[in-house]
Order: sequence, then structure tokens, then C-alpha cells
Amino acid sequence: MRSLPPRLAEALSRVSRILTEVSVRWVLVGSTASYLNDVEVKPKDIDIIVEADKVYEVDKVFASSSRVLRRVKYSSSSLYSSHYGVFEILNVKVEIMADLKICGEPGCLEVDFEELYRCSRSLRVGNVNIKVAPLEWQLVANTLIPGKKERIMKILEALRTKGVDTEILNSVLSRAPPKVRRRVLELLSQHL
Repeated sequence: MRSLPPRLAEALSRVSRILTEVSVRWVLVGSTASYLNDVEVKPKDIDIIVEADKVYEVDKVFASSSRVLRRVKYSSSSLYSSHYGVFEILNVKVEIMADLKICGEPGCLEVDFEELYRCSRSLRVGNVNIKVAPLEWQLVANTLIPGKKERIMKILEALRTKGVDTEILNSVLSRAPPKVRRRVLELLSQHL
């Protein structure tokens, strides 16, 4: 497994300790998850999805233990809807989400936390185990987000090396809009 830059690794370790202390399940997503899944990207922050019924408990704990950039509250834009907050640990931005919904031109993907948690793999980062979103999930999510063509191609490169877990792929595709399902299957057939 790849090593994270030290400051990012320490911040991720602190996030894990904080969430473990309050018994909250969570999954790492975004650029750091992609990086840990061997995608050629530069990890820039920590994006996590937490179980929805504990997101405001997480907000309180992070507000008391880190720099607050934005307290968790429900937010909606044309692209994302979620309970969302931003904190900073060791100068690393930590974005917290729950009940995430990603909407693009082809439709919306509602992230089922239980399913994402179940299919995520545990990785040892430093002295902690973390759950990391699988590449298949990242591929589908990024297909909905404008401007992510380069990230999608890098995810496909990593999937070519690692292989596709068809159970995970089918699970996330079953929740995706039909246009996204067709696009992801087309991308996989062209690049794998």
C-alpha cells in the first residue's frame, strides 16, 4: 500500500481516533481514498462519509477538537446534497458528509451508507485501520461529477491493474441512474 504524506497520515490517524472514541462508523472517500487505492492522484484533503444518525454527534466532537471552518448542517446545491461540515486538523481540511446525494446531468446517485460501508475495504494507515471506498464506487460517483474525466481515466487505469469486483460494481450500478450505468459499462469495456 502507498504511504500518505506524513501530515495527511497524521491527520487521518487523528480523525480515526476521534471517530473510534465516539463509536461512529465512517468511510474515507475522495482524493485520499483514490490515492490509497493506487490511483495516480495527489491527495489533498480528507473526505469522509459517516453514518447519518450520528453526524451531528460527529459535528460536536470535531468542533471541540479541531478548527471549525463550517459546522455540519444540511446543504444542497445542483451537484450535491448532504449533511456537510468542514474542519481542519494539522492544516488538513476534513470534510464530513452524511446522507450524500450526487446529482449530475444524467440523474442522481443516493449513497447508501450501509452498502458503501459493507463493500469498503479496511486498510492499515499508520497505526489505525480505516474503511476506504472501493474503486468501483469511486468510478460511478465521479461519472456524475462534471470535470472529472482525468480522475475517471486514472481510476480505470487502477482498475485495469487491480481488477474489477463485479459484486461491488453491480451493487453501486443498481443505485445509479440508467445513463450512468450505461456510461460506466461502456468505459469499462473500452479501457479494461
